[in-house]
This record gives sequence, structure tokens and C-alpha cells, in this order.
Amino acid sequence: MTTQKILFSLVLCGLISPLFAQIKGVVSDSESNPIEFANVAVYSLPDSTLIAGTTTDETGYFLLEETSSSNKLLRVSFIGYETQTLPAQPEHEIILKSDATMLNEVVVNGDIPRIRLRDDAVVATVENTVLSKAGTANDVLKRLPAITGDDGDFSIFGKGKAKIYVNNRELRDPSELDLIASSDIREVEIIHNPGAGYDASVKAIIRIHTIKKVGDGFSFDVRSTSLINKHTDLREQLNMNYRYKGLDIFATAKYERYNYIQNSVLTQKAFVDTLWTQTNSLDVEGIADPLTIIGGINYEINPNHYVGVKHTMSLSPGRNEESIITKSDVYANNEFFDRWVSVNNVKSDSEPRHRLNAYYNGTIGNLKIDFNSDFYRSSQFSEINITESSQEFDDRIVKSSNRIENRLFATKLVLSYPLFGGNFSAGNEYTRTHRNDDYMTDIDVIPSSNTSIHDQNNSFFAEYSRNTPIGKLSAGIRYEDVNFDYFNGDIKIDDQSRKYNSWFPNFSYSNAFGDVQMQLSYNVKTVRPSYWQLGSNTLYGNRFTLQRGNPFLRPSTVRDASLMTSWRFLQFMLSYKQEKDAIIQWAEQHADNPAVAILSNKNIDKLPSMTAFITASPKFGIWSPIASVGLIKQWFSVTSNDINVNLNKPMMIASLNNSFTLPKGFLVTLDANYQGIGSTQNVELTKDKYVVNLGVTKSFLNDKLSVTLKGHDIFHGEKTGITAYNNKLHISQDNIWDTREFEITVRYKFNTNGSRYKGTGAGQNEFNRL
Repeated sequence: MTTQKILFSLVLCGLISPLFAQIKGVVSDSESNPIEFANVAVYSLPDSTLIAGTTTDETGYFLLEETSSSNKLLRVSFIGYETQTLPAQPEHEIILKSDATMLNEVVVNGDIPRIRLRDDAVVATVENTVLSKAGTANDVLKRLPAITGDDGDFSIFGKGKAKIYVNNRELRDPSELDLIASSDIREVEIIHNPGAGYDASVKAIIRIHTIKKVGDGFSFDVRSTSLINKHTDLREQLNMNYRYKGLDIFATAKYERYNYIQNSVLTQKAFVDTLWTQTNSLDVEGIADPLTIIGGINYEINPNHYVGVKHTMSLSPGRNEESIITKSDVYANNEFFDRWVSVNNVKSDSEPRHRLNAYYNGTIGNLKIDFNSDFYRSSQFSEINITESSQEFDDRIVKSSNRIENRLFATKLVLSYPLFGGNFSAGNEYTRTHRNDDYMTDIDVIPSSNTSIHDQNNSFFAEYSRNTPIGKLSAGIRYEDVNFDYFNGDIKIDDQSRKYNSWFPNFSYSNAFGDVQMQLSYNVKTVRPSYWQLGSNTLYGNRFTLQRGNPFLRPSTVRDASLMTSWRFLQFMLSYKQEKDAIIQWAEQHADNPAVAILSNKNIDKLPSMTAFITASPKFGIWSPIASVGLIKQWFSVTSNDINVNLNKPMMIASLNNSFTLPKGFLVTLDANYQGIGSTQNVELTKDKYVVNLGVTKSFLNDKLSVTLKGHDIFHGEKTGITAYNNKLHISQDNIWDTREFEITVRYKFNTNGSRYKGTGAGQNEFNRL
């Protein structure tokens, strides 16, 4: 059935043939590198009236349909290059020359905005700015407006977790961001409302475009980082690439070692027949040592056809270990009841995890084809040993083991074709996932379980965009057919199995009014529960606290309307979001023993919220600041201990990232981030969080060698405090981590020309849920 639908999509798009007059061509620089996003416009003679316009794609190609070349002028322009005006012809090969004066203005005066709106995205220029000295792609994203996060896990302010693409290839491993030097990035696009071509669960997109490089031969990039606090963490990485004519052979090896510490104070109050109060202190210490090895081949058959295959293997050479020591004082109606000391040792051992991607990317006439197929498998075994001593009652020893096996197969086909002066794209994405979860315990209060989940998602989408006299319009639709089967052992459980058939539309409008750019968008997305949220395993916290999954969770539906504007170095965004069946963390008391709290998740009817932020990115000589401030406000209330609790307090977020470009290759950065108190779902944030980082980078050997010294969280302000409201349980928790550390990074690049791999991946959303 799936194969037939894919073939039908191919035939449908193949039936479209060029029936109109057109002007097409390729725009490149003096070294034959294609120029993406160059502006191409056609004017009539002799009155110079604008007739049509477009921009070039990643190959430098442009097409203007329904436009004859007779008695017309073609004008091609791009930032940093001299504008060309020439008589229009049916076909063109245009070479733009560099404009040294304009490039100097970008670097020195900042006359051309480094952050601006373009179509559906906020675009941040990196090339020839101080951001190119930031270090890696991960360091660049941490310094951009409305983006929060680190270590490859980034979210867009008010939207949620972002999916990241590099040169239109979907990022599979978050650590891949550290494989990309900031000096190799041309620009970053931030998309707040993705269209129908993306999975319906994708809330935001970050697209990274690197500088296109040419040249045969061997190249490598090596980096060594030490992060020093109580322990020393390591990041060692080697990237290699060999290029000969149309062939690329590339490989990466990255080893990391992380020691982490967390200290928490947690208070639980259960308002049942007895007022049970727990005061807990938690001390967590752990170590992880992931190793990632990537190898692949990319072959350019000719400039219109690319194929390739890429294999990523992730493993841990040693055993990942974590130790949690918890001390609990328990009171019944404010009188001492017991004191527990719990030592929790967790050891996990993973077999190598494998992910294979194969792709074809090509152009046949005006039809563009992008096909990807992915396969993933992993197996992980963990053991938990808990020794719990009691001052007043019997001691307990709790042992459990868990083996999880994941399999994923996915394909994605995208066809694009110019139609009626715009661009039409359509395609299919198919994912099939199997997850087996075997959980064993040796204590009666926690049952063993053996469950499996089979998930199949077959999606079809179509999207059309076109420049019109009133602006650029885009609209799309996505249909997803999901079958979710839940098994206990070999028996299918119908009550916990699901079928979903859903439509997800999107619309956007963008235009420029003088120096003011504007974009208005609306889309419908979904949030699917992760597999661990759907699990049946029961985890032991202490004799009054358990945690388990909820196999009855439903996906939530998110409707989002956004307005974005940009004026010179200022950007503003306003968004209103309505989430139906939102998933929140929730606790209920055990039916047989109400002193015992069971932590889990549940769906709520709806959760409306509003987001607003403003960003300024001016430039003053050697100083390049990027300042953002915004807030998130929700409208939500819960009934906790038979009292209605309003959780409507707005939460403020602000950042100020400063870069100072000094003589002799020095770059100084001073970054500050702030998150205020406020409400999120059924939780009140009770502590302000602020982080200040200070760094110095020195470049040598014409930027081939760089040395970075950096202090992270120098005032140790990354602390959090929360109060969570549940049915009969209040939880308050304060956390502090070992985030204050000193970094030394040395990086050397030799003849780095980068890989031309064009695989975009498939099934990434299911991969993330695993």
C-alpha cells in the first residue's frame, strides 16, 4: 500500500510539464561556487517596471515562469557582491564579482543587518561577523536570539524543542553540531512555524547553511577541549575528508567524558487522611563516556545527481555509572515518623547503536527529487541497586534490571516543481518503529513487566509558495495515518492501542514595507508522548514515592498563530498558542495506601499561552551586542488539595551576548542569560536563574589554529527552584549543578573543504521519541 502511494506521488508530479514562457539560470561566484538566496528580478523596458522576482536555491538555480525574455532586463544581486543588470534571455549563467567595499561594511560598520526576516525565517548572518569566531555551531546557536539550550539540545523561545538541519540535512546526533566550525557557517535560519513538509510534531526549525568550499585532496579538523571543575571533562574530536572530483570519503571520531554532580533539596507534602511530609536531600554523582564514529561516502554523479551513504555508530567504551544518596526525614501530622538513608547505584551498559542513512538527491528538468532511507537499532541494559536503611522500621534492598531494544525504519520522498510562478512540493514520509521493554524487579510492591510497542506512521504532504504583488504566500497540508499497537508480552492490549488519522494545515504571509519586514503565520502541530512516558515500568524512589509511565496518554494538538516583524537591527515576535490534550507531569496517591505517591503523566483539556520577545543586534565599532527580552504567559489552573490554584504568572527571559573584536586576532565574549520566576504547566518556578560566561579566543596561522579560554557560569547562578501542584501532593525542589567550570579548547584546521553529503534523513521524530 505504501509503495503504491509513493509511486502515485511520483507519477502525479511527473505529469506536470512546462507549458509557460520562462527565464531560468544559475548564479555563482568567480570561483564557480553557487550562490544561494541571490535576488533575481525581471524589469520591463523602457519604464523599468518590476514584472517578477525570485531567489536562487542552494545550487544557485532560479526559474521565473510565465515570463518571456523579450524586451526585458534581468537584475541579480546579493549581499557582498556587485549587482549585475543585463538583457533577459531564456537561459543564463551569471557570475557575480565580490564587492570588497560592501563586505567591509558588514564587518566594520554593520550597515547590513546581521539578523533579519526572510520569507518564513529569522536569518542570522555568521560569515564575516564575530559569530564566525564563536568556536563551533553549538557555540553559535547559544548566542542567537530566541534560542535556548546547549550541547545540541536547543529550543525556540515560546515554541519548544527545535529540529536542526545542516545544509538541508537533518541532524541525527546532537553532538554533530560540535563537528562544524563556526568559521564554516554562512548563516542560520530560525523558523518559528514550520510548514507541511516537516513532521506534524516539529514545533520549530533551525537551519544551518555552511560556506560552500571546493578543492580536491585530503583535509582534517582536530579539536581538544578540557572542562575543569571538581573533575576534568574531555571532548576529543577528529574530522577527516578526502575529495577527488565527484567523490567524497569522510569520517569523524569523537570521544567525550563527562562527570556531573547535582545537589537537591526536595519537600513533599501529601494531604490525605494523614498529613505526610518528607524532607529529602539528594546528592547525585555520575560519569558518562560516549564515543561517536561516523563514516560515509558521497558521490556527485554530475551537478544534477548526488548519491551517498552514511553510517553512525555510538557507544560507551566503559560502563556509565550514577550514584544517588538520599536522606529523608518523614513526619506524620508534623510528628517525627522515620528517617531513611537510601544509596542508589545505577549502571548501564549499551551495545553499539547503529544508524544508517542512504540518499539520492537529483534534478530532472525542473523536477527536484530528494529521497532518504534510514535504519536504526539499539540495545541497552541497566541495573539499579537500592539499599534503603530505616531508623524505625525494617531496611530494604531493591534490585531491578531493564533491557530496552529499539528498531526504526524510515523513508522520506520530497518532490519539488516550479508551478504557476511559484514552487510546489509534495511527498511521503513513512516510519515503522518497534520497541521492546523487559523490566525485572525482586520486590512485591513493584511489578515486573514485559511490554512492546509497534508504531507505524504513513504521512503525505503538499505545499505551495509564490511571490505575489502583495507579498509572498505559502500554504500547505499534511495528513498522517498512525497505527500504535501496545503489547503485554505477546498479547495485544486493545485499550492501550490507538489509531490516528489527522490533518495538519499551515499558512504564512510575508512582505516588506520599506525597511520593515513582516511575517504572519498559522499552523497546526502535534506533540506525541515519548516511549518512556507510555511505558508500564514502575520505578522505586522510596517507600512513599513511586514513578511509572502512562500507556493511556494521547497526543496533544497545538494551534499556533505568530506575527514577526523586523526593522533594521530590531526584531519582534508575538505568538498565541492553544494546546489541546496537553501532557503534564502529575501525581496521584496509591489507592490502597494514600501515603504512597505515584508520579506519572496525564492529559489535560487545554493549555493556552502567549509569547512575546524583542531582539536588538546593533554594532558599535569593535562591540557587537545581541540583546533579547521576552515573556511567556499561560492561562491555567488546577485543583490541588481541593483548592483552585491559578498558575498564570508570566515568566521573563532575557539575554545579552557581547562580542569584542580586538587587534591581533583576539575575540572577547561576555554572555549573560536570565530566566525569571513564573508559571509553566502545573509548576511554579520559584527562583531566578542567571548564567554569565566569559571567554577569550586567539587565532593563529591565518585562522587555521585557534585557542579558547572560557569561564562558564562564573557566578554559579544556574540554580532552579520549583513548586509542583498535584491532586493531593505538593512538591518543592531546589537544584544546583556543577556548571561553574574553566574551559581550554585548541583547534587546528588543515585544508578544510567540508563534505558535500546531501542526505537529509527520515523518521527523525520517531528517533527522538526512542
